[in-house]
Amino acid sequence: MFYRVDFRCDDRDPLQHLLDDLYDYARDPETRVLHRARLNLFYRLMEELIADRVVTRFGAALDIGCNAGAYSKILSDFRFRKVEGIDIDAGQVAKAEAAFAVASEDRTIEFRVADAEELDPTPRYDFILCTEVIEHTARPERVVQNLAAALLPGGMAVVTMPNAFSLPYAIARATYRLRQKPRDPVFEDHLKYPFWRALELFESHGLEPVRTAGANLWLDGRLIRLLSGTPLLAAVSRAQFGLARRWPLKYTAMFFCMVMRKP
Repeated sequence: MFYRVDFRCDDRDPLQHLLDDLYDYARDPETRVLHRARLNLFYRLMEELIADRVVTRFGAALDIGCNAGAYSKILSDFRFRKVEGIDIDAGQVAKAEAAFAVASEDRTIEFRVADAEELDPTPRYDFILCTEVIEHTARPERVVQNLAAALLPGGMAVVTMPNAFSLPYAIARATYRLRQKPRDPVFEDHLKYPFWRALELFESHGLEPVRTAGANLWLDGRLIRLLSGTPLLAAVSRAQFGLARRWPLKYTAMFFCMVMRKP
């Protein structure tokens, strides 16, 4: 397996070093810790979905907004025979290809530049992953419609979106307004979908929620910078990782994760 769950974000760890290089966040502890939290959540969630036989088909998988390709590699390691990663950023696709592309008789991992709003709606995927993408698109309804159409009947989708109904985003929103900073469209995109709106978005396109989870209850940039380089960071990250997956706290997590099935 390429990935393993870890909360230390230790520079000396070869896996962390690889992620730092791929995602260019070695000097950005906030992005590094929060991205690792989402990777940890996805990996642990996939283990559980497979063990519980929620995910039983391992044919074709699509990673929408694949970025530098780590999630696509994780999907391949979970036995999906054909993994396709798409992203609108050609530079990220090139990174993903260099790091993870595979072509063999047993499995393939391939990457291409593509826009989720123009995704081919032909049903052909057993599994679709979409993390932190939909809120940044001009036509989120179109993206969800395409995603739902591209799933084969009985197929599964795992989607993660920023949850505006969370303490970290509440603090960030208050700071953003009080300091009257210049407009930041990317940050404002993160405030569009409290967890209930995210669920409604997918249920309106015929996808049934099977499971939900969350990542990051209270870590924000200031706290992460304060804890970085100390053993407390791993301890705090591990504790809140477990709590953020539980009811009802998962609905207050910074990142809300939905497992959806196409009937």
